[in-house]
Amino acid sequence: MRRYFFMICVMLMTMACAQKPLVIVQIADVQLGFDAAVKGSVPGAEYVNDLTFEVECLKATVAKVNELKPDMVVFTGDQVHLPYDKEQWDAFVQGIADIDPSIEQYHLPGNHDHILKDGTADPQDFIARFGSDRFAVRKNNVNVVGINTSLIYFDSALEQDQMVWLEEALDATQASDVTLIFGHHPFFCENIDEEDSHVQIPKLKRRQYFDYFRSKGVDAVFAGHLHDNRAGEYEGIPMLTTTSSGYQLGDGPASIRVITIIDGQMSEELVPII
Repeated sequence: MRRYFFMICVMLMTMACAQKPLVIVQIADVQLGFDAAVKGSVPGAEYVNDLTFEVECLKATVAKVNELKPDMVVFTGDQVHLPYDKEQWDAFVQGIADIDPSIEQYHLPGNHDHILKDGTADPQDFIARFGSDRFAVRKNNVNVVGINTSLIYFDSALEQDQMVWLEEALDATQASDVTLIFGHHPFFCENIDEEDSHVQIPKLKRRQYFDYFRSKGVDAVFAGHLHDNRAGEYEGIPMLTTTSSGYQLGDGPASIRVITIIDGQMSEELVPII
């Protein structure tokens, strides 16, 4: 009897010491208004700011998030198609209001969420709306860090300020932590030496950032922007690009990425919203 009691105690102590899983949902490129822009770009077509398609996708996305009940959701940018369009922003804010309030929300800007000034991205309107264009939070020995990749992509004067902030955020991590970076633009799609295009961080900066991430013990980087799925790796750090939860430019379905960390091990999967 004593032996049985001892085994039960050991089991309960082991369960108590086991790390609680941390579940993060990444939502990329809601981009309210993209469908209307595509239809309006057809020669002879009249542009109509019809948000029906993306609003329905956002409703399905929110329903899936509430079903999964993650610890947090990270929106990795391009919440709207036109940064100055109040109707698009209002529809986005109304849609995400239905997310279970117990689920933490974090928002990062994409290139479509910035108003371009003098050829570079100005994040001030986004900051006024969401409080910041970056974040760093630590939960269950997991560091979740979000950055404004448009500052890097557009070679903004604010990039250096963000780099100082990022160094402070990553210096606060511990060796036993899992550290994840989120942003809008992928640093690369499949190979860090792939040729430059309009979609990824310029080659001149990719290796610089990933070598820095490696030196800081970053475990994975997540992005959006492509409206398609891609996966690459550099020096053991996955670069995972998640498709849109709305309008698709690839063959995959509208999806979210579910990231689970337990006992220092990360797993992830794409989950269709319908």
